[in-house]
Amino acid sequence: MELLSYEADVVVRNAYLVTMDPERRVFQSGALAVKNGRIISIGPDREIGVQFESVRTIDAAGAAVHPGFIDNHNHLCLHNMRWAYPEIPDPIHSPDPSAKSYWDICADEVEYAGSKLASLEMARNGTTCFLEAGTLTTPDAGAKAIEDVGIRGVLGDPFIFDVHEESVPVIERYPLDTQRAFNSLGSELKRNRDPDGLVRGHVNLRGMASASKDLELAAVTLAQEHGVVLNQHQSYHPNDTSSDDRLRGSHPLVYLWEIGALRQNCTFAHMNIIRDDEIDPIADSSMSVVWCPAASMLHAVGGTFHGRHAELYAQGVNVALGCDSANWTTAFDIAEQMVLAILTARDKTGQIGLLTAEDVLTMATINGAKAVGLQDEIGSLEVGKRADLVIRHDNLPEAQPGMDPIRSLVLSTRSKSIDKVMVNGEVIVDNGHSTKVDEAEVYARSRESSRWLAERWTIPPLSPRWPPIA
Repeated sequence: MELLSYEADVVVRNAYLVTMDPERRVFQSGALAVKNGRIISIGPDREIGVQFESVRTIDAAGAAVHPGFIDNHNHLCLHNMRWAYPEIPDPIHSPDPSAKSYWDICADEVEYAGSKLASLEMARNGTTCFLEAGTLTTPDAGAKAIEDVGIRGVLGDPFIFDVHEESVPVIERYPLDTQRAFNSLGSELKRNRDPDGLVRGHVNLRGMASASKDLELAAVTLAQEHGVVLNQHQSYHPNDTSSDDRLRGSHPLVYLWEIGALRQNCTFAHMNIIRDDEIDPIADSSMSVVWCPAASMLHAVGGTFHGRHAELYAQGVNVALGCDSANWTTAFDIAEQMVLAILTARDKTGQIGLLTAEDVLTMATINGAKAVGLQDEIGSLEVGKRADLVIRHDNLPEAQPGMDPIRSLVLSTRSKSIDKVMVNGEVIVDNGHSTKVDEAEVYARSRESSRWLAERWTIPPLSPRWPPIA
């Protein structure tokens, strides 16, 4: 009997294949075939491996292969100020009222440099798509950086608000102006004209007591009409949550539900302060919640203690993961957020089984795809979906003895075992390094941009706690 042969651009073989499909199939020795950027076949290696002739064959050597991670909340441009951790004066929330905001100082070239560094960091750590939080002053500069590195980015409208919220710095480029807010709403949706583009758009609000009823309703309705998500910050800190309570006259998630502004296409980041009467609106709306563990812990917000992310996930809420910003987190590394989610949830509740490695991998992949509005395109390895995936290697002590590869990649090897990263079937990271950009040049431009910015902020100069000896 003659064996039929089919053509593919890439075939990945001999993989411990974690599909994250609805059945959560895992192939002990699996393979997948890619053509024109999409998966055209997936299954046991003994079948797929002999059915396809390909331009390139990648041998995973028995290591894990899984969907790319999705970061559902980050501020792409702020990598230039990674030195501004909370223990030192923060130029974004400077107590000096005369201090210029970061976004009034930041030049396009500086924003491009920071965005490129952030995109490179995500790519090398296995993130293939992210949802940007609406703080790029020049989205085109960020878009170019994303495309240069080769990952996916979903950009939001910059600084949309029509109510002054106390924690929001004054930004001259984006003043408090109701007409400006409504006119700018949906400004990034133009990027969705190209269905194959790496950079797309969503509807974004600043959030946290900074939007009127009319603006909230306009935003969520516009997002629904265009088939995208409405993304906003929500209930991050006790201070902004109290402001929201006063603005709404009730707890904010209850208020949004009652006015019809809390819907399935809502993706709200942080959600650290959730009260009992807000649980049902969150669950009933089928919205997505983005958990940023490090962003709460580094700034001592207390989300570890009073957050309910793991409990919401156990109730069936679509919980995804995010890193936030370089001065608000440890790294743009979703693998690190997965570990923090498990550890903090178990330590808070005393329930060892509350979150498992499989649960947080779900948050980082298919749940993330739903939260970014692209669940039909990415988030799992299925026929017809984009070939966005991570190929691991086992040449690490942390990968041994390899009895449970999923637990190993989540809790032990984390990002260290990432060998290759593919987006649209193209290898954008190989042997742990970018195939698209000169990494040394990216680092040099970032250092230069950081020095440029530091010279222009009216804040005290940096002084190391342990001054180096010249």
